Amino acid sequence: VAPLPPVSLPRHLPMIAALLHGRIHLNFQEFRQQKHLAFFLHVLGILELLQPQVFQNEHQGAMWDCLLSFIQLLLSYRKSSRHLACFITKFVQFIHKYITSNAPAAVSFLQKHSSPLHDLSSDNNDLAMLKSLLAGLSLPSRAGASDRGAEDEKNDEAAAGSLPLVSVSLFTPLTPAEMAPYMKSLSRGQNVEDILEVLTDIDEMARRRPEILAFFSTHLQKLMNSEEETCRNLAFNLALRSIQNNPSIAADFLPTFMYCLGSCDFEVVQTALRNLPEYTLLCQ
Repeated sequence: VAPLPPVSLPRHLPMIAALLHGRIHLNFQEFRQQKHLAFFLHVLGILELLQPQVFQNEHQGAMWDCLLSFIQLLLSYRKSSRHLACFITKFVQFIHKYITSNAPAAVSFLQKHSSPLHDLSSDNNDLAMLKSLLAGLSLPSRAGASDRGAEDEKNDEAAAGSLPLVSVSLFTPLTPAEMAPYMKSLSRGQNVEDILEVLTDIDEMARRRPEILAFFSTHLQKLMNSEEETCRNLAFNLALRSIQNNPSIAADFLPTFMYCLGSCDFEVVQTALRNLPEYTLLCQ
């Protein structure tokens, strides 16, 4: 079967939307184990690749179906939001691009589903972009909307076209001062338990805010040569995630990789070799 050209993919949105149905009845552990979360992430990734065509009016029915499935996912597993951090981030970014590309359609969707979006905002206080979108919108109740005339609907669309955005930042920007306690703990960490505790905290924060890893580049490069396997593996993992978030810094880690590959410690060399293929890929 010949691959579909990208321009034809939006025509298949109804099928893609239908494939999202019937997956969120499971408990969250089953949902993850059966790879449904990965599937939702892949679909969201496809929608991102189809921008801006996916925002055209002819595709709105299927697009809304996809977005509604995403919202239902977030509501069903809101108690597990820590594990949904990556999905939530991508979803909010996509909504922002939607509203800047086709404001009338986006505003109409947001008005219909303002309640769950406000719940999502309340559960995730650091999602500045979502708060911005909700604050920039006037989200009236839809009750009685059917009684309004066509002229009112046109006025709504005109207002939507000039939607005020309070902010275009996804999160409130971080400062070095906020990361200073973690950097200080890593610098003076004398035992493995203390270092692991800090790295685990950084790992958790980076799941939602991968840009924070840039603050710890020097510490990670030092720990990539650690004799302690758990610390070393986590340092390599965080270093690669930092590069994934900002590929331009890949060259900064080259001396560390070369040093680890030439280490007298066989385990350090083995760790570097295991991570070398992904690092090489990120350098391209």
